[in-house]
Order: sequence, then structure tokens, then C-alpha cells
Amino acid sequence: MSCMGGFIHTSCLRRPATVAVAVLALESVIYGLAGPELFPHSLLGGLVFPDVRAARVAALVLGVALLVLTPRVWRGTRTALALTIVALIALAALNVEAGHYAVAGLQAAVALTLSLAQGAFRLGCSNRPRRRVVVATLSAWTLAAAALACAPLVGNSTGHVLPGVLHHPVGHALHLATGVPLLASRWNSLIEVLIGGAVVISMLALRSAVSPVAAENRPTDHEYRTARAIVDAHGIDSLSPFLVRPDKGLAFAAGGVLSYRVIGGTAVVSADPVAPGDAAGGVLAEFQEYARHRGWQIVLWGASSRHLDAYRKLGLRTMCVGEEAFVDPAAFTLEGRSVRKVRQSVHRVTRRGWEIAVHDGREIDAALELEIEALAQRWRNDHPRLHGFAMGMGEYAGELRPDDLYVVARSPEGLLGAVMRFVMYGDNLSLDTMQRVGATPNGLNEALVVRALEVARARGIAEVSLNYAGLAHLVRGEPSRRRLRRVVTRLAIAPLHRRFQMDRLVRFNAKFAPQWRPRYLVYESRSGLPRAIIRVLQAEGYLPHPRPSVLIARLRGALPHPLPDRPRHRGALSEPR
Repeated sequence: MSCMGGFIHTSCLRRPATVAVAVLALESVIYGLAGPELFPHSLLGGLVFPDVRAARVAALVLGVALLVLTPRVWRGTRTALALTIVALIALAALNVEAGHYAVAGLQAAVALTLSLAQGAFRLGCSNRPRRRVVVATLSAWTLAAAALACAPLVGNSTGHVLPGVLHHPVGHALHLATGVPLLASRWNSLIEVLIGGAVVISMLALRSAVSPVAAENRPTDHEYRTARAIVDAHGIDSLSPFLVRPDKGLAFAAGGVLSYRVIGGTAVVSADPVAPGDAAGGVLAEFQEYARHRGWQIVLWGASSRHLDAYRKLGLRTMCVGEEAFVDPAAFTLEGRSVRKVRQSVHRVTRRGWEIAVHDGREIDAALELEIEALAQRWRNDHPRLHGFAMGMGEYAGELRPDDLYVVARSPEGLLGAVMRFVMYGDNLSLDTMQRVGATPNGLNEALVVRALEVARARGIAEVSLNYAGLAHLVRGEPSRRRLRRVVTRLAIAPLHRRFQMDRLVRFNAKFAPQWRPRYLVYESRSGLPRAIIRVLQAEGYLPHPRPSVLIARLRGALPHPLPDRPRHRGALSEPR
């Protein structure tokens, strides 16, 4: 919703109010720790109760709670919004009782602003505190209160306070906030530990209550079989076969399916949903509502141009992030200067005595399968960090399907040195695996692709999808006539070449004179775009995944499940495109 649309319940109003909440929260924390003795002109300076000093503790706790809630308020979580409004009203009430009406009015104004902007808070949260969490929190505060109540009795028994104790920062804060004498014994340390533990447990519980719901990121056997049937029946996109992986969650709607992985509260959707007809937009719409209820934001990675209009109607934004190369086998030829290097590669491989063979999945016997698995294992040992999410099976190849195409290369000694796997989508082929081990001649990959194209042409296959190249539309684009724009573009993508090898993929694909089709990133908002890009890179394996705290996971009542082991049945090979 635009800021110019005349509505006040927009993210344009939500974000400034969130900043104001953070400022008020920080001020409450500073006051609760230091007090008017050190900060006489504090924004909460009127909160001075000589006879009711527990109000200072309340200000400290409410301030810390607001700091915990602020990130979720920024993202638009409704539960965090409600709790924030309650905390602001409580702080305002404390200031009214102290007679500091200006500060109370400011806090009430921020609370009112958030209430008016509640339409911008679209993320739900179905987390509920577990009984043991509630018991632990109440027990911690009960013990802390008991220790504080017993402090005067202990102080009378000891009869004095050591001067050095007041220089301890935590002890000094407690003394200012509660008026409890700090004792020259271990009792003071016990009070600090109990109160500190109660605050920490409370804040962790609060954080878990407003965090996105944890996801298992893996399908059940029934979900897997159902998704496989839908993909086989309606998967007409080159990335459709890669939806079904054991490390992706599945969502079904409108007779279709989409796959996703939740990382840090963002559901990264793998390419376009697969559905009959034009129902892909309906599948994504249902999932969007499901994700919001669970507190997830969504980003769709690797979308084709086929359903972009439907995505935009859902309020989503789109951005071209690269291109995929498609080759028409009937039009491909080794004749002509433009394919001279490919022709030389094919001749070099033949001249050195390498033999290239093609096998359908149904033709692979147990002996060949063992050879392919051994090669795949050697490849994984040399490449422990695999990349790929929407555009490859990663280290999960699933079952060996009869129509998949394997192109294998053997050395003059008969040893298997390379395997290239193409998966069927509709009546076409999509490249999945490219694996080589040991000493192989230059141009072997090119020779394997050429052999696959020859088989595809003989079988009447209309197109073969090769590698996807990120930002290929910029890498291979015509040089701009504007020098400044050309220089800026080169400087912007130069660091990415080394990291993601974009230029190498573009040059490899270009050897086969392909058609280039754009791939898109579909995201929710401009402000959320950086986060969406980071989550996609984490899903693809270019950045490490955030590891949730085990304690936070226990408080939510859902420890993260480890990913399933790589399948060891027929066809358990992989490597991203």
C-alpha cells in the first residue's frame, strides 16, 4: 500500500513509530539502571517515587521488553504490536502518576499511532508459551522477590555494608532501583543472579512468543508422493522437477503445489508453483496467507515470466535477477565459425580416446549405478560445499526416474570420468548434474552437452535447458553508449564475478547459441529486499544459514529437526546446475 494512498495504516507510518518505540525503550532502560541521580534530565525524569521505588524496576523491565519487541514491530508482527501498545500504556500510566504528563503524552501518542497503523501489521504468530516456560518464569521472579524480601533480615544480622559493593554496576543499579541494602556477603550476589535470571528468562520467553513459527522444511512421504504426481502431470517449467527435494517443505492449494524453505523467518519459495492451467497465482496466494499467519515473509526465487502478472496482483514486486539458457536441438549444429570452440572440444575428446554414451534412467543397471554413485561421492569429497536450491537437486536426487537422461564419459582405460544428468519436464530436458573427477580433457563438458543435444534432436525434443546464470542480462548485455553507466555497471558486478562465477557460466552457455529467458526474484517490499536477497543466498548455499538458539527453540516447543540424510536408493546423485 502506497504512502500516498491516503491511508494511515501503512508501513510508512509503522516504521517511524517503531523508531520512536526504540528511543523510548532505550530511555526507560537507561533510567531504570542509572536513575535521576545520574540522569536528572532524563525523558523519564519525572518517574521518581521515593516511597514506591519498585516503579523504577517496572520501567527497566518494560524498557527491556520493548527493545525485545522492536525488531518484530519493525517487521509487522501483530502479536508484537499488541504487546508493545500495552507496554507503552503501562509506561505512560507510571508517568501520569508521577505527574510527568508531557512524557506520558508522548508515550500515549506513539501507542495511538501504532494502533492506527495496525493495518500494516500483517504477520501473525501462532507461538504459545509452553507450561514449563510459564512455570520457569514465575518461579524465577518468585525466588527473586523472596530474596529481596529477606535482604533486610540478612542486613540486620550482618550489621554493615561494605563500601566497595556500591561500586559494582549491577549492585549499584539494584540499590538505586529498590532501596534494598547491599550486603557484605554473598546474599547480594544471589539477589543479582536471581533478578538477572528472571529478566533473561522473561525476555527469552517474550522473544519466543513473538518470533515466527519454526518450520521443519521437509515433507512427509505422502506429501512427497502427492507433489511428485502433480509435478509429473503439470510441471511444464524447466525448474519444476526440482521442487520435490527432501530438504524443502511443501504446500498444496488449488490442485497445485509449491516448495519452500524457511530461513530466519523468511519462506524462500522454489521457483513457480506447479498447478494446472493458470492456478499458480492461486497457490501462491494461499501460501501467502498461510505464511503470514505463521509470521513468515515470503520471497520467490527463480520465477519465470509466465505468472508475473498474477504475482503483482497479490501486491508482490518483481525483479529480473538473471537468465536461463535454452537450446533448440533441431537448430543446433557444429557447423560454422560461431561454434568453432565447441567443435574443437568434441574432436579433442574423441581424439584422446574418450567414449561418450547416453542412458535413460530405465536402462541403468546395478553395476552402472554403483559406478555413478562412486563418482558422485568423489565429486562431493572434492566439493564439500554444494550450491543450489531452486535450480538443482543439490545433494538429493530422489528416485531414479525412467525418463531422465544420463550422459556418461569413459576414459581410454574404461574408467568413468564424468556424468551429466538431464531431468524431464513435460516433453523437454533440463540439465541438473555436471560432475567430473580425475584427469579429464578440456572441453569434456561441452562434448557431453553436444551428445545430449544430438539425442534430443533424434527424439524430437523441442528444447534443452542449460545453466541458469545470475545477472546474465547484465554480464552479456550490449555495452552502454553512456560511459558513466558502463563503468558503474562493471564496477558493481566485478566483485560478483569472482564469488558467483557469472561470467564463466554465461560464456559456457553462449557457446551453444541458446535463447535467453529471464528469471525473477519476487518479493514483498522494497524495504525487505535486502533481507530477501540474503535469505535466497543462504538457501542457495552461498552464505551460512542462521542457527537458531537451542534455548529459544525449546521455549517455542519446537527444536529444529536435522535435514534428512541424503537418500541412498537408486538415483541418489546430485550437484547443482
